[in-house]
Amino acid sequence: MVLLWDNQTFKQEISPLERKTIQPERIKSALTNTEFSTSGGRAIFMVLVSGRGKFVSDEVERDVTGPCLIWAPTGWSTRISLMAGSRGFLIRMPEHTLGRALPTDVISAHVRQVVSRRIFLPDLSPQVIQSFVALFDKIEAETRSMALGVEAVLQHCVSLLLIDIWRAAAPPVQVAEPQPHRISEQFFNLVELHLQNHWTVAEYASRIGVSRDRLNDAVRRAIGRPPHQHIQKRLTEEAKALLVTTNLQVAEIGYKLGFGDAAYFTRFFKRHEKLAPGEFRRRFTPLWRSRSEDVSFADWP
Repeated sequence: MVLLWDNQTFKQEISPLERKTIQPERIKSALTNTEFSTSGGRAIFMVLVSGRGKFVSDEVERDVTGPCLIWAPTGWSTRISLMAGSRGFLIRMPEHTLGRALPTDVISAHVRQVVSRRIFLPDLSPQVIQSFVALFDKIEAETRSMALGVEAVLQHCVSLLLIDIWRAAAPPVQVAEPQPHRISEQFFNLVELHLQNHWTVAEYASRIGVSRDRLNDAVRRAIGRPPHQHIQKRLTEEAKALLVTTNLQVAEIGYKLGFGDAAYFTRFFKRHEKLAPGEFRRRFTPLWRSRSEDVSFADWP
């Protein structure tokens, strides 16, 4: 790492080798201003526990005050300047690391949507800060470790980090809304979050705060079919996607989607697609798909 001094500002620049790895850093400068920057090839995650500064990313410029969360995805040149005495931590992450860490289950699209944009979350609660502190401590310890499986542990840690960012940044689900379109929107969101939990329609209605009949009516108005058919359709769609885009065994796909028994998953899939999962994979997996190709953040579906 190269350390530069310029007009009483302490700047940190990373070497070409560090650009290929996860780089956790603690913010604890007591006497000088501190500046962190990236040219856009790396994402920056920062929790500013205390202090203040300025965030500049292309056309976006804003003042920041702790406690707050900052997330800047790859693709934008980013500079964060902090006043002396600021405290917190940040993690720089390369594009390929994010691509591999993105969750592959039913929440994937929601996490991807949130972390593909810049995020500023002020007034973080102590509980949220503590969750991020625990993940940072683990990532920092692993990057210094020579233990077996370090890369796998870091990938899982970054995956958890992305999920926590999504949880913190996603708008809360409303408990009750009288309008039918609000009810159906909440139902669709909850299905994506809890698809693998195999909730009943009654459980979805209870979580939204409406009767089962009212939920049924709202969903039918929105998509022309009842809630239970939508749930089954989404399970089938996720199963088909995993069959043709991953190398997971059929039983593993069933467990990932919440089926406790592989045979039950096979019967469910065959009932809806008229094909067993293995036969579906043989017929529809693209011939050009290489099982060894790397996953890129830029290639997220």
